[in-house]
Amino acid sequence: MRIMTTIGVILILISCQSCITTSEVTVPHKGTFPTVTGTNLHGEEQTLPACLTKERTIVVVAFERWQQTLCDGWYKHIGAFQKNNKHVGYYEIPTIAKLNPFVRWFIYRGMRGGIEDDEMRRSVVTLHVDKELFKKGLDIESEDTVHIYIMDKDGKLIKYIKGKWTLEKWQEAVAALESKS
Repeated sequence: MRIMTTIGVILILISCQSCITTSEVTVPHKGTFPTVTGTNLHGEEQTLPACLTKERTIVVVAFERWQQTLCDGWYKHIGAFQKNNKHVGYYEIPTIAKLNPFVRWFIYRGMRGGIEDDEMRRSVVTLHVDKELFKKGLDIESEDTVHIYIMDKDGKLIKYIKGKWTLEKWQEAVAALESKS
C-alpha cells in the first residue's frame, strides 16, 4: 500500500510540473508591467502583458489569501463596469513565491474549486515568481494589501492604485479606464 501511495504522489508531481507554470520576471523598462507567465484557472498558460487584448485592462495583484476579500470588492465594480465598456479587460493576479510542484498544484486546485464562473476562471492568473523582482518591477514596497494597475494593451502603466476599494479610488480608476492617452 505504501508503494502505491508513493507512486501516486510521484505521478502527481510529474504531471503538475507541466500544468502549473513558474515564471521568470522580465522588466522591459520602467512604466510597463513586467513580463510574467502564469496559469489561469482553466489551466491555460498566460503571459502578461502579451495576452492583453483590450484597449484598457485593470489588474489586481494580491499576495496573501486574506486579500481575496479586497479583490472581490474591486471586482464587484469592475465586472459591472465591463458590461457597458467592452474595451476594458480584467485580470486578478494572485502572486506566490516559487514553490514545489505539488504545493503549486494543491493551491491551484483549491483556487479553482472556489470559482465556478468560466470568465472569472479565465481572468484569474496565478503567478509563481521571484516575488522580490516582480515587486521591484512594479515599485511595490509591501505585500500588506492589493495593488491595482490600469494599463494599455501593450502593458504601459497608466494608473496605480493601492488598497481596498473606495468610491474615490474607483473614480480614479474609471477616469484612467476611460482615458484615451
